Amino acid sequence: MTQAQTPFPYSIDGLDPASGLRRMESDIELYAALLRDFVATEKDAAQAIADALARNDRAAATRRAHTVKGLAGTFGAVRLHPAAQSLETALRETAPAAHIAELLAHFEAELASLIEALEAGLPPEHPVEAELAPVDPEQLTRVCRELGSLMANWDVAARRLLDSHAPMLRAAFPDDFVALQSALRDFDFDSATTRLAQACARAGVPLEG
Repeated sequence: MTQAQTPFPYSIDGLDPASGLRRMESDIELYAALLRDFVATEKDAAQAIADALARNDRAAATRRAHTVKGLAGTFGAVRLHPAAQSLETALRETAPAAHIAELLAHFEAELASLIEALEAGLPPEHPVEAELAPVDPEQLTRVCRELGSLMANWDVAARRLLDSHAPMLRAAFPDDFVALQSALRDFDFDSATTRLAQACARAGVPLEG
């Protein structure tokens, strides 16, 4: 028998949380954290695309539209996803400027609507503990290897693992933790993998074994 999925406790207009939670393995905290990260990283996406087009950098505009499309699909943003998809397609196919401008305006409106709903509907993030946690070398090695494996497969569960062991990882990698966390929040798994490898090398943590 399939276990019933825990409902998302917050009402967000333009969002299908059941769809998003299926991809997050019903982890409500992870889902909410990723939505907050989306607000932080993509709030200015429409302006960034407009700026890229203004300097004739269609490739950069296409990449940003693609990023938002992927995230919107992952989260279940039912109106933003098709708007981002249409914009990305038009940019890739070198559609007329007037058509792109129309699609960008629609994309901007849907993005702004979702951001406003998320900012109003999501609870604030729990503050991070200031004190550094003790580091167990064996546990640190085990967590780092699991984290590396998840990131190699572009698995969003890497963010959940990082958050659940944040105090230990911050203590073990004081010079690298923020950059590693930022890369994962941006879904930049390649950069996150590089950061983890550098941090482990500096701290003498064996990733292979």
